[in-house]
Amino acid sequence: MSDNRHLDPENFAEALSLGVPFEHPIAGNPRLSIFINPNRREIGLRALRTSQEGKIETGLTHLRCRSVLLAGKQHIEVVVDDPGMFVEGYAILCLVADQIQLAGRSVSAAVMETIRSLGKLLRGQGSLSAEREVGLFGELVTLRSLISCLGSEDAVGGWLGPVAEEHDFSLREIDLEVKSTLSENREHWISSLTQLVPTVGKPLWLTSHQLTAAGPGQGKTLAELVAEVRAMLGGAVLADFDRRLTAAGWRTVPGKDSGRRFRSRTSPALYLVNEAFPRLTPASLAGAGVRMSSITEVRYRLDLSAVLPSPHTPSYLRSALASGGTV
Repeated sequence: MSDNRHLDPENFAEALSLGVPFEHPIAGNPRLSIFINPNRREIGLRALRTSQEGKIETGLTHLRCRSVLLAGKQHIEVVVDDPGMFVEGYAILCLVADQIQLAGRSVSAAVMETIRSLGKLLRGQGSLSAEREVGLFGELVTLRSLISCLGSEDAVGGWLGPVAEEHDFSLREIDLEVKSTLSENREHWISSLTQLVPTVGKPLWLTSHQLTAAGPGQGKTLAELVAEVRAMLGGAVLADFDRRLTAAGWRTVPGKDSGRRFRSRTSPALYLVNEAFPRLTPASLAGAGVRMSSITEVRYRLDLSAVLPSPHTPSYLRSALASGGTV
């Protein structure tokens, strides 16, 4: 990064410490600026939106993009919303700015190239964490089932997990959260207090996949499942799927071992997430007298082994998982 274009880390830290709104223009073309919004606990990079820019999906939890209207003009903001990562996030925003101003890339191309490069540096190309590998496998098994039932456009368009939305799928009249485990019990990690909170006016269902390791010739690898889903798609829907798959962290690496093999331990189970469903939510904790302002992050393990699946499930969802929900 060039010192005469970006604030140095010390000056940026000083600006953060003031606790007031702040905007720093970055010299160059097109016009960009770094901003600090202490009220929303976020920092970001702001650029004018061009007509060629579509929706930018980072696939990350604390780095996201949004469109805003400022002074009558549409802008794109690349936002970091985790205060504990503001110093690292500022460095990433500066890299995105350099991609735009020095390399001549669009905002979307700059964001995705920066994420790709950093991901390759930190993880190694094509690698997923063990937990994310299992999670993505379950999402793709579910997506494969829904394609056969709903059609490719609705199914792929409804897959929101890679774009860091709260729920994995937004489908006909319902939202769907997909959980997968290698445990002998139906145990799943819940990553936040809001993950099992339904969208207003839309029921939330949870499907639980129990997987187990498979030997040669059994089950599928994640690479094989990706290829199977891609073979069901074509045209713009295939391109959309590939974008979402990339945002989910998947990379195809020629010559690389295709990874672990999984098969279904049991048939998937479906649960309506309602007041009777075991979960932690902001409302339930606040109702118990917990001071929510003091809790900044929650992750908990949920065991559904003794919870009976819901008897009245949406017919298309039940049919889809019954016909294609196992491997």
